[in-house]
Amino acid sequence: MASGAAAASSAVRRDSRYALLFLLPTLVLVVGFVAYPVVYSSVLSFYEWNGTATPVFVGLDNFLRLAGDGFFWAALARNLAVAASAIVLQVLLALVIAYCLVRIVGRIGRLFLFLYLVPVIVSEICIGLLWRFIYNPYFGLLNAALKAVGLQSLATGWLGQSSTAFAAVVAVMSFTYLGLYVLLFVAAVRNVPDSIYEAAALDGAGHFRSLFSMTIPMVWDSVRANVMLCIIGSLKTFSLVFVLTNGGPNHASEVVSTYLYKIGFNAFEMGYAATIGFAQMFLTAIGAWIVFRGLRSSKAGRGD
Repeated sequence: MASGAAAASSAVRRDSRYALLFLLPTLVLVVGFVAYPVVYSSVLSFYEWNGTATPVFVGLDNFLRLAGDGFFWAALARNLAVAASAIVLQVLLALVIAYCLVRIVGRIGRLFLFLYLVPVIVSEICIGLLWRFIYNPYFGLLNAALKAVGLQSLATGWLGQSSTAFAAVVAVMSFTYLGLYVLLFVAAVRNVPDSIYEAAALDGAGHFRSLFSMTIPMVWDSVRANVMLCIIGSLKTFSLVFVLTNGGPNHASEVVSTYLYKIGFNAFEMGYAATIGFAQMFLTAIGAWIVFRGLRSSKAGRGD
């Protein structure tokens, strides 16, 4: 018995060494390209540095400046607005679409699923350039369509006016990322047993009741994961805003990442940019944790 236990323990240690050996390349990449930059930027946030001269230690001055920086807090508020709109226009809408593709449309739903995935496959830079053409005030497709149906009074410079730029960017984000959540929810809805829907149909439940009373509780873990992905992505969004408006006009569509970019690579205030990045990372982690806890509490409150 003792020899058998010793042999089993030796096999476990050997397997553990093999596992660590296979994990080592990924661990090196994570340390080199994730952990080290995070630690370095956190340290740099306590310095004043223009990228070339010797960094000067300034203590908490960058954080005090950040606390009173109205542009940063306005940009953060827009990130939160992006997150709120994304939960509705991306996650919740994707869940409804996924239910329709699986339970109503049937086989042809695969074609629609592919169409929803096209923006996800295409580069975000290409998507941004395409929508800049669509939004063009002189020859853009959107204004042309409005004029064609007699709504020329609504035609405007969508990305060039402070009143419409942010909403126009949010619309592009929803168009771009919706397909990803549709794909994730399609996989989740397909795992719901058909017997549940058959029993509901016998009780006279329609699609609306089936969606909200059976599908959502059955895929709640997927809902929670997708909401977290949505919030994290919204709080660090950059490329689409950068391509479409670069935060303009007059900071009307500025988000934290574009503001950080301008501070770091236009004003060359690397220390303060590192402070903004550290605050963004910290607030994103806190926001994701709060939402995760809230959704878990919601599930527990329903008795699932």
